[in-house]
Amino acid sequence: MWRWPFLLLALAIGCAGRQTPDGAQEVVVSPIPVPQPVYPREELSSDLQELWKRVEEAVAVRPPEPPESASQEVIEGWAEGAFRDWVLRRQAATDRALSATKALRTHPLFERGIGTALFGYMYEDMAGSIRGAPVPKDIATDEELLAIYTGALTEHLTPFAELSARAYYACVALFLKLDDPQWGEWAYYCDERGGEVVDTFKLEPPEPEDPGATLTQLVTGR
Repeated sequence: MWRWPFLLLALAIGCAGRQTPDGAQEVVVSPIPVPQPVYPREELSSDLQELWKRVEEAVAVRPPEPPESASQEVIEGWAEGAFRDWVLRRQAATDRALSATKALRTHPLFERGIGTALFGYMYEDMAGSIRGAPVPKDIATDEELLAIYTGALTEHLTPFAELSARAYYACVALFLKLDDPQWGEWAYYCDERGGEVVDTFKLEPPEPEDPGATLTQLVTGR
């Protein structure tokens, strides 16, 4: 009987930053469910538009459908194949989005606020996708193995959930500092989603962020 699922090995490899495998399928980009900005998206700075596009592209890298069977052999093959490839492609797309934050160093508060909201959603989606990974039948029926499996899975998804909460809370701080009622919906959106992430993933609320920090610092803490 297996003790450490190959699914977790796939996550560890992906989070280590390996390169995207060749032959990745083209993804379909859909709008991210954030409030409408006060100004039309096409009127925002080109730097923010580029970041927004990259975040959409990262979120569009969807996890594969779970295997039809919950047997150990099938889950192992799925974890080493389709799931591992997804983790690698998603990590590469996330890194590409993160690299776009540097350009927004001196942009207005509302643009940095939008950026943090987008990153909050991107990391929330990543954590939720990992959390939804299938549980092999042999593990689901064994309390000890299930506890090991879920504990290890939580260990791997928690950093993404923490980054999500951090970004959402930074978003709130930025829009509160802006103190413009026109952008109140964004502050409310980030406050609601940040609270949901903290509750869902059983996190400690992040420390208050300095709105004067760069966007990269706000979403990564570095």
